[in-house]
This record gives sequence, structure tokens and C-alpha cells, in this order.
Amino acid sequence: MEDVTNIFENTGSSLIKGIMERGGAILGEKIEGFAGVLVEDKAYADALQKKVEVQAGVKGYISTDELPAYGISKEEKEAIESRFGVTGNDVVILVADEESKARRALEVIKEDVSKRK
Repeated sequence: MEDVTNIFENTGSSLIKGIMERGGAILGEKIEGFAGVLVEDKAYADALQKKVEVQAGVKGYISTDELPAYGISKEEKEAIESRFGVTGNDVVILVADEESKARRALEVIKEDVSKRK
């Protein structure tokens, strides 16, 4: 788990900007061998989102498989992937919220994904 807030210092994403302006952080976690799963299996992605909301109080997450989107640029995506050393089958999951909540959300995600692998 790593704080990648600094990658978004000049972001065009109103979602990310709003969270940062409220003192939030953007944390990321690389999940090896999980590329494409969250975009291909919508039922799983939706269930995971609900689990994150219930257990961590966070409304959701963003995976690098979805990017660029949500105002997050191709360059920001590339910077994230570089920071985490992403290869072809990896994905980085991002959570933007209060740091403690984002940290808890990523723990929930890691635990759930490890059961699925």
C-alpha cells in the first residue's frame, strides 16, 4: 500500500481534487495477476464496492484498468503504474478518502481478492 497523492497535484479530476481539498489521500495497492477482472466481472466489482462501503465507509475505488477516466489522465495512470512496477497482468486499485478509511478499504479489497484468486 502506498500513498500516491503527489501524483495528482495538478490533476484535472474534480473527484480527486475534492478529496484532496478536504485533506484526503489517494492510496494504491498493486494486485498481481488481476488485470481486467474488475472491468470484466461487473457483479464481482459491484459486490466488492458494496463490501468496501460497508466495512470501510468508503464509497468506492478505481482500478487502473478503468483509466484514463474520471478526469484522471493517461499520464497519471502511467505514473501510477510506474510507481508500482505494474506488468501486463497487474492492476493498481486506488482509494481516495480520509487516509485511515482509504487504508481500511484497501485492506478489505486485498483480503477479498486473495480469497478470489
